[in-house]
Amino acid sequence: MTSERTEPETNKFAAFAGTLWSVAVKVAAVVLSWIWRKSRIVCAYYWERRQNFWQHFTEYARDLRPERFVTREIRVSSEEQYLNAEFDDDTWKVRLPKMCVVCGTPGEGAPLTESYQVENLTAPFWSVVVGTLSGFVLWMLVWNWFFPIGIILGFAIGYGRHATVNVKIKQWKCDKHRDSTRYPRLRTFADFLIISVGSKELRQEFRHQRSGDRGDYGSNAPVQTYVPAATTNQPPPEIEPIPLAEEAHDSIEIDERERLDPSAIEDQEPPPL
Repeated sequence: MTSERTEPETNKFAAFAGTLWSVAVKVAAVVLSWIWRKSRIVCAYYWERRQNFWQHFTEYARDLRPERFVTREIRVSSEEQYLNAEFDDDTWKVRLPKMCVVCGTPGEGAPLTESYQVENLTAPFWSVVVGTLSGFVLWMLVWNWFFPIGIILGFAIGYGRHATVNVKIKQWKCDKHRDSTRYPRLRTFADFLIISVGSKELRQEFRHQRSGDRGDYGSNAPVQTYVPAATTNQPPPEIEPIPLAEEAHDSIEIDERERLDPSAIEDQEPPPL
C-alpha cells in the first residue's frame, strides 16, 4: 500500500517540476529576448551618435577641436539674456542675421522658420563615465564582475535619461543653397545651444547685433545690425623743431642775462649820446 501511495505522489511531483521548469525556461527566454532587444537599441543609440559624443567630450578638452570649427559656432546660454535668442518653455528661439546660413552672402526675401529637435547628450555621456569609474573602483575593492556590470548599467541608465530640446530658428538661404541641409548644425552642451554655420562672418554679425524681434518668429521684421563707426583721418601732431647747437647756445646766454639783469635784453644798442 505504501508503494502504491508513493508512486502517484512521485508522478505528481515530477509533473509539477516539469511544468515549473517549462515555465522557468519560457520566462528566461522572454527576459533574455527583452534584454537582447534593449541591448541592441542601446548599442545602436551610442554607435550612431559616436561622433556627437566625441564632440561633446571635446567641449571638456577644447584643444582637441580644430580652430576652423570653433570660429563658425554660435553659442547661446539659457542663463544669459540675448536680443536675438531666448529660451522659454524648454524651447530655444533664435533669429540669425540676414545672411545665407551656408555661404554667408546677404539674404533676400522672407526668412525660413524651421523647427528642430536636438538631443541633450549630457546625461547619457556622464552616466557612462560614472558607471565605468564606479565599476572600476568596485572591481579593485570588492569583486571583479563589478567592472562589466558598471559599464552595462552606465550605458543602460544613460540611454534611459536621454532627452531632446526644441529649437526654432529664423534663417536665410540663398537660391544656390535653398535645398541644402548641411547647415545649421545644432547640438547642446550643459545649458548651451551651439549652432554651427558655414560662415565666420555670419557668426561675427550675430555677436554684433544690437536689436531684433523676440517671440514673433513668423514675421519679417528687419534686423538692425551693428555698423562700426567710420574712422576719421586725424591730422598728425605737429612736431616742434629741435634747435641747432648755435641757437640753443644763444638761447642759454639770453636766459642767463635775463636772470642777472632783465633790462639788459630790452635794448641791445648803446644809448644815444
